[in-house]
Amino acid sequence: QLIAAQAPCIGGNLVCLLFASALQMLRSCFSVLLVSQLLCQAASHSGTQGSPVARANTIFDLLAFGRHHRHSKSKWSICEESEWRKKSLKLIKEVPFAGIFRDLQGESKFEASGLVHVNDTYFAVFDSHRSLGVVNDELEVMSAANHLAGEIGGESQFEGITYMPHTDTFLVVQESHRHPDNTLKPLIEELLLFPNKTSYRSIKTCDLELELTHENKGIESIQFYDAGEQGKFLFALCEGNFCTGGKKGKRPGNGRIVISQLEADSNNESNCRWVPYKIVNVPPSAYFIDYSGMAFSGDRFGIVSQENSALWVGGFDFESMDFQGSGEVYHFPRDNNCDMIYCTVEGLSWIDHYRVAVTLDRAKADQPFVCTPKDQSIAVFMLPYGS
Repeated sequence: QLIAAQAPCIGGNLVCLLFASALQMLRSCFSVLLVSQLLCQAASHSGTQGSPVARANTIFDLLAFGRHHRHSKSKWSICEESEWRKKSLKLIKEVPFAGIFRDLQGESKFEASGLVHVNDTYFAVFDSHRSLGVVNDELEVMSAANHLAGEIGGESQFEGITYMPHTDTFLVVQESHRHPDNTLKPLIEELLLFPNKTSYRSIKTCDLELELTHENKGIESIQFYDAGEQGKFLFALCEGNFCTGGKKGKRPGNGRIVISQLEADSNNESNCRWVPYKIVNVPPSAYFIDYSGMAFSGDRFGIVSQENSALWVGGFDFESMDFQGSGEVYHFPRDNNCDMIYCTVEGLSWIDHYRVAVTLDRAKADQPFVCTPKDQSIAVFMLPYGS
């Protein structure tokens, strides 16, 4: 407006110049009011003892970001809650996958997407290649016990992994697969890891009979459960709310888990499919934009969200195949500005009642730069005291 007002004044018109000066004064007053308001907000957020630099950073946050990472709840209101210590996970150890393996097999990208803990070993999958990560649970850097099993190959679309004790095999899930009839369904592949754990063989691949609406919003995690006489079940976690994509898939608090059972031709085991037995609603207290990993230990059920950088923990009754109670949400650690730094959490595995391990995917180009240092890693966290 100021430039537009000054443009006709080039001829020296005094009235015009006075008008332009008045506009400039109004603009300056508005700026002072805006900065004063932001200073007040910064003081309330950082406390009266905050340094000028800290307050300046707070003002920048308020100007540049407003609400944090597009989420509905202000980052400041989350970190300043009096119950924060009861809701924050504590980091025990973290190591980038690039530092875990002694032999990288020429690979430098580790888009970790799933994790399972068997005895003293973690097994991880990556959607960027077909190798399985075999990692001793002490997480020693470049240990001889850690290696990549199988050839790197091309992109796998593996989003989850689980272990079946009765066959000593693993199941991995491809998020979605387009069939000749143009339908989208997840694929469940069974893998046999050889005794030396340096390679594996694919046994069979079966459809999960669940039609998806979006190619990139399918199944993000799987867990096998042996219910004895009741049968053997596969739990599959949908990434999007209502098990769909688009705007509806981003409506928080509507998570879904598909529980299925295997049907196979006795004469031809490759003629198989996982048939849904029940679709379970995740309690709405898991008020997440997305759902990126799950695991259970006993009746203790955990679900992580990448978008919310959080872990939900609740009870599950395996007789009724349903959740019990509302559960609790715990936040992954944040930086001094309360910015999310564990922005790419995907895989989840319980170590014991109080500790969990997670894998972190590669940060996306549109995610904040603070997400990059933690990506493509494996990390162990402890739940708060009393959880």
